[in-house]
Amino acid sequence: MNETLINDIKFNCDVSDAKYWGFYSVCGLLMRYRDLYRSERGLKPWSEINRADIGAWIEKKETRWPELEQQDFRCLTVGDEKFPPFDAAGINRALKERGLVYGAGYGMYMKPSFFLAELRSTRKISGLTVYTSGKELVRDLFTSPGMLQEQDIFLRLEPLTVLLLYKHSELNSRHSSALEDAFSQYGFPQRQLLDSTFEQRMESAAERYAEVLLAHELAEASEETPEWKDILSLAEGDRQAEHFLRAVKDLLADTSEQGPYKMIITAQDRGALGLTIALTEGYRKVLFPEIREAYAALCRDPDWTVVERARKAGYERFRSQRDDIVRRYRTDGSRENTVGAIKDLLKGSGPAR
Repeated sequence: MNETLINDIKFNCDVSDAKYWGFYSVCGLLMRYRDLYRSERGLKPWSEINRADIGAWIEKKETRWPELEQQDFRCLTVGDEKFPPFDAAGINRALKERGLVYGAGYGMYMKPSFFLAELRSTRKISGLTVYTSGKELVRDLFTSPGMLQEQDIFLRLEPLTVLLLYKHSELNSRHSSALEDAFSQYGFPQRQLLDSTFEQRMESAAERYAEVLLAHELAEASEETPEWKDILSLAEGDRQAEHFLRAVKDLLADTSEQGPYKMIITAQDRGALGLTIALTEGYRKVLFPEIREAYAALCRDPDWTVVERARKAGYERFRSQRDDIVRRYRTDGSRENTVGAIKDLLKGSGPAR
């Protein structure tokens, strides 16, 4: 059963990759290729890759894209039941006793995304089902270590470990006090050999930081706006507008009373704060410079009220931006009016600080 299911999910992943690979930059695509290659081969995220082997693998993959671009997604069969590929809730009910978890949804640029992984745990929080997964058996080029899909939250430890590994590798290439402080708080010495101790520390860090991602997804559910998916679809094709919309939604969740910054402040977890700031990029970084200023102040004087003030100020601003966009959308629901509201907000976002 697993082999058939894996093959069908793999087919859907390949179809999605074939249709959406052009949305990534060359560097971004190559990085995703390396991660996917390691995952498919069962290699550790820090394992060396033979250039000839991955080159042949990429060539084989890309030669199938013209054919796959014309294909539709397959339905998935579990036992005697057949499911649409996006019915993650139904598929997971069928997989309940098999030690597996299936995820399906839409990522950046509205790319369909699928994965099947070994299930670590399942729990219920605030009416939502939280699945934590370990080793991934099949996935597409897009990965997100935390995902909210309908009434389900997926915490994916394998992609999170890869993300933390990339951040750890930056310690030797550029100075980042937040990054250095974060990894120090997570038990990593300034210079760490890639040995079994490193592996254990990295996996432990991923498990610990997954709780921060969980707080984000729970807050995102509590701040859900019914029209937001429709607004996001109107921005499809306008990368700048889509990135801005996703940043506002993410920052609203980050700074809410139920979100990760509030959790970090309550626990006074400087490691999690530093790592969250170091992982913040793009518009999420541009739109919330106060949090980096508050972190710098915290490093000079351990007064968490500075961070709390920044959180509250950010939340009020992001809620206002969200409400402004929704209000414009409700006026007539046109792409021109809605994207126009986004562009107006973009003008005032200012350069990264």
